Formats: sequence, C-alpha cells, structure tokens
Amino acid sequence: MEKMKLTENMVAVLKVLAELPEGKGFARAVLEKMEGKTFNGVNATLAAAAGKGLCTKARKINEAAEKILTEYAITEAGKEAIAPAEEEDAQ
Repeated sequence: MEKMKLTENMVAVLKVLAELPEGKGFARAVLEKMEGKTFNGVNATLAAAAGKGLCTKARKINEAAEKILTEYAITEAGKEAIAPAEEEDAQ
C-alpha cells in the first residue's frame, strides 16, 4: 500500500475513532474524547478521512440526539495508516 500523507490532526481523530466500541461512532462521540477541538473541525476531519478511505460513513439514527446523523467507522486502511504513528509514540 502506498504511504498516504496524514496531518497530525487526522491521526489524532482516527486514533480516537479506533478506540470507540467496534471502531464506530458519531463525530460528537469523538469530540468528547478530545481537548481543544471543535465539532465542525472533528466532523470535517472525519469526512476528509472517509474521502481517503480511512473510515466509512453511514447515515444512522442517533437515539440520544433523536436525529439522523453520520456514523463513522474506521477501516483496515485507517488502522494501518495510524499504526506507524503508534509505533513512534512507543519509542
């Protein structure tokens, strides 16, 4: 697989998404686990990651908000893309 350029922000958002149950969640759930980020920033980052194939997006009913929102799920490509960054953190 060709190495893809990712911003630090995208890596951080994807790491949080990967930590959610089943690697799935709404942008608001990702935002709750991050500091210093805005909802629009997290949502835009997730949408950009979906465009690169690093996560998928699907319209789902969020029962807590009683709305249809976009649920994101990390893909294998997304897990692979953030793996090198995790190895660097361990060193």
